[in-house]
Order: sequence, then C-alpha cells, then structure tokens
Amino acid sequence: MTEEIAGTPGWVDVRLDEVFASLPEGAAVGAAKAAYADCLATQKDPVAPSDDSGAEFNGCRSRLHVALAEAGVTREAWAKLDAELEALEAEITADS
Repeated sequence: MTEEIAGTPGWVDVRLDEVFASLPEGAAVGAAKAAYADCLATQKDPVAPSDDSGAEFNGCRSRLHVALAEAGVTREAWAKLDAELEALEAEITADS
C-alpha cells in the first residue's frame, strides 16, 4: 500500500522560480518563497478534488504578502507577483 502525501506537481517549483525571479534576491525573500511553496503543498490532499475557486490557497498568498512586505518588496512588485501567483494557483487547481 502506498501513502499519499501532500505535495504539488513537480512543475510548480520551476514556475515559482520564474515568478520570483523579478524580486530581489535575499534570505527574507527566499524564506518567504519556501514558506509559500510549503503552504501550497499542504493545502490540498493530493487525491481530493480541488476547490474550483482556488480559495484553498488564499491563506498561503496572504501570509506571503505579509512576509514580502516585511522584506521590503514594493506594492507594485507585489501586485505583479500576486497576479502571477493567482494564475499559478489556478494551474495547480486545474492540474489536480
């Protein structure tokens, strides 16, 4: 018997690298990105159907926003990133 563990498809890590590439590098941004990726992976049981609205990931994005604001990411940079993350979350929902 195999055990299902929480996780996101492998392509998500590549997309996160692309999405976060526009932000300044640094420990705070890197930690926020890692926490966001971990949050995405734990928000959905891999065998459960996705919430069609993608609302299952809203808490992840909210926590990321706070962490990036504390790291000095501007509102303009957040607005662009937020749109890209919303699209990524929709892709994850469609892929599950």
